[in-house]
Amino acid sequence: MTRILVIGATGYIGRTLLARAGGLARGTSSTPTEGLLHLQLGAPLAFDYSQIDDADTVLMTAAISAPDVCAREKDRAWNINVTGTSAFIERAMHRGARIIFFSSDTVYGDQATPFTESGNANPAGEYAEMKAAVENLFRSERNFKSARLSYVFSRNDKFTSYLRNCWNREEIAEVFHPFFRSVVHRDDVISGALSLADRWAQTPEWLINFGGPQTVSRVDFAKALRDTCLPDLGFVVTEPEATFFHNRPRCIAMQSPIFAKLLGRAPRGLREAAQFEFPDLQPPEPL
Repeated sequence: MTRILVIGATGYIGRTLLARAGGLARGTSSTPTEGLLHLQLGAPLAFDYSQIDDADTVLMTAAISAPDVCAREKDRAWNINVTGTSAFIERAMHRGARIIFFSSDTVYGDQATPFTESGNANPAGEYAEMKAAVENLFRSERNFKSARLSYVFSRNDKFTSYLRNCWNREEIAEVFHPFFRSVVHRDDVISGALSLADRWAQTPEWLINFGGPQTVSRVDFAKALRDTCLPDLGFVVTEPEATFFHNRPRCIAMQSPIFAKLLGRAPRGLREAAQFEFPDLQPPEPL
């Protein structure tokens, strides 16, 4: 039976993965944490690799993921996101483990025309370059697969939290445009990753796009939340400064038939996902 090891089990995706994976799952943290293995990707040789064997599927969610931090502190980020991560993956695979590497849609760069996994890579920004560097090192390995994530939505993601805070304070939110992503529900990311671990042998592809069914703008995003769970949310549309796009493509119209197969259904659209995430904020049923 497959065991799950979540690298970065205290993070935005990792903590939910660990909770959903159940009794055979273990996790790591970069700081000493009760119940978790201690792993610092900046110092991977200090980890006890006897904790890993060929029963494990390792889900690599840990990284410095803020694009601006990766650009501003490139050497430190590269040491963790590429050098340390690659050293850990190499040693884990040597122990017989399978690796699911959580990558990013930014590896594709700016692409406004819908595309699937056959789309050409054109990494945009240092963060994307780091993800692409790890993929290129291991893409031919039979025990390596990469999940390229679009923007991951939940009630606690950064942009949703910002909109909720503005709504609670009755303030006008500022929404950047143009800025388009194939927003994916965090619950679908978790389900897809665990399905991939379970169906590794039935999934020959090394690369899977983890994205939602539509490519939506930040304006579409705000409207979807206003219509489903944040009634009367006020917002104004603003154009970000040119520097905002140095490390962020304007549009990544990513799609995937493989992701739907892993889920056994179509991924949730943003409005459906918002209803799922905010049952406490749904309008009452008409009498």
